Amino acid sequence: MLLGGCASTTTGGKEVSGEFSGTAKGFGGDVTVTLKLESGNLTDVTIEGDSETETVGGRAMELMAAGMKAGNTVEVDKISGATVTSTAVLTAAADALTASGATLTPEETAITQAMTPGTYYGEEYGKWKKGTIEGERFGSPAIIGPTKVAVTVDATSILKVEVLSCDDTPGFTDPCIERIPAAIVEQQSIAVDCVTGCTLTSQAILSGVSQALTQAGANLAGFSKATPKVSANETYDCELVVVGGGGSGTVAALTAQEAGLKVVVLEKAGKVGGESTCSTGMMTLGSKHLQEESGTEPTPLYEVFSEMMEWASWRADASVVMSFLKANGETGDFLNSLWSQTDNPGFTRMAAAKNGMDTGKGVAKYTVLYDNFIIPNGGTLLLETTAYELIQDDTGKVVGVKARKQDGTEVVVNAKATLLSTGGFGGNPEMLKQYLHNDNFYLYGVSTNTGDGLRMALSAGAALTNEIAPHLAEFCSNPKVDFYAGYMKFINYTGLLQLGPNGTRFYNEEMGASDPLAKGASALYTVGYAYAVFTQADLDKLEAEGCPGLLSEQTRSEMNNYRPRACVPFYTIKDEMQAAIDAGEGWKADSLEELGTMIGFDPAVYGPAIDEYLAMVEAGEDTLFGKRADMLYSLSEGPYYAVRICPALDGTLNGIKVNANMQAVDEDYSPIPGLYMGGYDAGGLWAFPYYQTAHTNALTQGYAVTSGRIAAKHIAKTLGK
Repeated sequence: MLLGGCASTTTGGKEVSGEFSGTAKGFGGDVTVTLKLESGNLTDVTIEGDSETETVGGRAMELMAAGMKAGNTVEVDKISGATVTSTAVLTAAADALTASGATLTPEETAITQAMTPGTYYGEEYGKWKKGTIEGERFGSPAIIGPTKVAVTVDATSILKVEVLSCDDTPGFTDPCIERIPAAIVEQQSIAVDCVTGCTLTSQAILSGVSQALTQAGANLAGFSKATPKVSANETYDCELVVVGGGGSGTVAALTAQEAGLKVVVLEKAGKVGGESTCSTGMMTLGSKHLQEESGTEPTPLYEVFSEMMEWASWRADASVVMSFLKANGETGDFLNSLWSQTDNPGFTRMAAAKNGMDTGKGVAKYTVLYDNFIIPNGGTLLLETTAYELIQDDTGKVVGVKARKQDGTEVVVNAKATLLSTGGFGGNPEMLKQYLHNDNFYLYGVSTNTGDGLRMALSAGAALTNEIAPHLAEFCSNPKVDFYAGYMKFINYTGLLQLGPNGTRFYNEEMGASDPLAKGASALYTVGYAYAVFTQADLDKLEAEGCPGLLSEQTRSEMNNYRPRACVPFYTIKDEMQAAIDAGEGWKADSLEELGTMIGFDPAVYGPAIDEYLAMVEAGEDTLFGKRADMLYSLSEGPYYAVRICPALDGTLNGIKVNANMQAVDEDYSPIPGLYMGGYDAGGLWAFPYYQTAHTNALTQGYAVTSGRIAAKHIAKTLGK
């Protein structure tokens, strides 16, 4: 933390005048709060955080500054959906006040609004930004527009809020549109709680409303009261409590109900589906539906088992792998039997050679299972309810869960069995640093997956697997610039020169094109982050043709088979490059020497590395790592560019040790009575890097749903059902 100030006068350390600053770490970088004091009163507050997300952290900084100034205090409410930025603001403001030596007396100042009555409009982009190429894959329109709102006011009050349009991901938008406008009117506040797990869409609506109120002449400080928490308690009794309503938890609930068990599902987000909404399909080895639709026989189970164990070098738990494979196809058929009774298409495409079936991305495939089966059959679903502690009896048996709703209601669920399927810890930077020794990822998975299940299981005596690993994407990204929405994420597919943090090469860049997941992404993960280096001519080719503009004919054909989205013109690539430069994550120079200086490389290290590479390009032979000659692209003419890239993270693989029944076990492999794990939280199946064998496909989702079914079947059997 950094502190600074310039005081003109002080009186007894209380009546202070001057400007005082404090700095704390926010979501994207430093957040600095400057307090202006006059005779011990707070007359102005300035908050700066250029690296914070504009519609999330930026909005929080604006509202908190207004609240501090209006109340003559630095102790204001955090803004929902912007917890990290809010915490940084409060820390920096408190430090600035401490540096001043002043003591502020909070004032309850009634703000009288004097708006011009009428209807006003605002708009803001949410999850998907302008020009994104990814939204359509999740069910959004091909051309994304901003979320638009209409706000009707009289002189003093907000009368009506209406969402006119929202192109964000279907299923994510619904709870936001249903809840947030009504909450704004009811609470007369634009600081209402965001829908958990739908922060960007929530913030887009709230930002649009803020714009409209500003047009109406509102004082936003008067509409910035946080949602009050309630003091209430709820108790539920059931046979199975499922923590996490993603693929694993959903299938576990369905399976338990099939056996006649009473089920309660606790879901942290405001929607179901979890990480499974990001999946396009699942492995279903031995599925009868797959056989019937494809007209092919499945790969023999023991052949797939051998492939997986060979890939993992037997670091995976053989009993868990075999249990999964034996139950996998039947689980797919179970889901198909349910989807066929709804208007959801379920499995839409067969991938028989890889023993898998596609479902497409999105929430709908899981929402219909709750709407048509789990809830009508007596199941209880509690959304925006975070489990935080397991309940154990005197013998150590897990007999339930304690949880808390977003509104503060305390929940106790008493259960004969508990399944934790909370999605790993991809959204928890501290745990990433602790277990993966690196937090320099771009998370394209679910941010609400923060390790709740692992933490609770460990507290109950369960053991971690020996190999916790990142679930990497094959493309690259950047922690500050949204490469995922555009084409820059494919820059590592091209074979372009890549330099590690110290300015030297770290792998054969050909692997980024020929084996981008098992080798390319793994190499990038090993060094933490890197810099892709290319010329203006390279950038022009990417804009005109995409990856094929640089690749040989053979590589073009191979890439078009497994990643056709990278084989189209990158029409936004130059805008993306400029955005990276503006964010300090990209550089443009007239010479390679200047480029290295701008990045900050040590010339004594970078210079020889570049000279060596240029010599290899000239000779047409990579004598360091053996990259193919056709990927030794010329660097003879500038301008030159570099962009910082980091691994893209879906989530985390492996978690708590389990046995073949998905029971959590301790270090001696003794089951923790009453406790089961599913999906990302369940260890045993994985060994880094991710499986890429001849007859497996979409293993993450396949394991998620299958582990849930295995666990629920064992629970039912144990309970005599």
